[in-house]
Amino acid sequence: MSGARPELNAAPRVGVALCTYNGEHYLQEQLDSLLAQTVAVEEVVIGDDGSSDGTLAILERFASRAAALGIHVEVIRHPRNLGYVLNFSEVLRRCRAEILFLCDQDDIWYPDRVASFLQRFDADPGLLLLHSDARLVDGAGMPLGTTLLDVLGVHPAEVALERSGLALDSILLRNFVTGATCALRRSLLERGLPVAPDWSHDEWLAVIASLEGGLDMLPRPTIDYRQHGGNQIGAKRRSFLQRLRGVDLFNARARQRTALRLQALQALLRQRRVQIAPAHVHGLAALAWRMGWSRLKIYRRADVQWAWIAHDAPRLIARIGNACLAGGGWAGVGAACAGAWAGWRGQQLT
Repeated sequence: MSGARPELNAAPRVGVALCTYNGEHYLQEQLDSLLAQTVAVEEVVIGDDGSSDGTLAILERFASRAAALGIHVEVIRHPRNLGYVLNFSEVLRRCRAEILFLCDQDDIWYPDRVASFLQRFDADPGLLLLHSDARLVDGAGMPLGTTLLDVLGVHPAEVALERSGLALDSILLRNFVTGATCALRRSLLERGLPVAPDWSHDEWLAVIASLEGGLDMLPRPTIDYRQHGGNQIGAKRRSFLQRLRGVDLFNARARQRTALRLQALQALLRQRRVQIAPAHVHGLAALAWRMGWSRLKIYRRADVQWAWIAHDAPRLIARIGNACLAGGGWAGVGAACAGAWAGWRGQQLT
């Protein structure tokens, strides 16, 4: 199923990678917002993960509307449910556009979203992945009075760290690059796919972009991010215990998953020959060192309050614990302490 495709002498400039699964309740608003952009998209590739509701009928009507506007729409119907990571990976591979926007089925784009992102990509040829904040809305689209970064408790110092070219240091502790807010250059896919096991597509692509100095952020909302209870990945405030559980220390299967993630990251850093710790610190102990070093550099900043440190420190301790349990061992504990002390003293990595 697809709209009529015009003959193109060159790849389209702007494309959208959209994944759907039983999204009939909210999908129409999202599709309408794609067509309402002040700078038009030229390609929409949709991967449907086996919907059994009215989603495909909505997509059929959208393909006809888009074709009348000269927009190519391709809908890929998966015979079985792939899950959102494989679904997005497949859709991204099928896109031809130079700049690709990731799109969830239940959000709403602001009319100037494409225009504002293209402005940034045009101004910086080295930019590979750009993300933004998002306004949270309820199932009816009513604002919840907060944004994604507010709910996640992201400090401006973390944003500054990412924008300074040290994005990897942010991602080591937690990911606040949300796929629904992202756009990327197609060239990133050549280095970023396939996604490593147990990583989400947005996290992994953000890691790849950060290693090449090509990750940045628009620090304002560009979409309404709908929270309706059925989100595969949503945003909500969590208690102290929930945050600890969320970093996988209390569940054997979750610890194993985190170990695989860290090992994949370690392998990537080794392949890229990226030095993240002093030369005498190796393996997962080097990840533990870097976590301690980079986070304590933030903690010592004058604009970082103790209340935020108290909120964030359990995450740091748990992440270091994950690295040690995954293979860093007691050497990782020592490395983390050494890295934390170096970070607090403001020492640079040499």
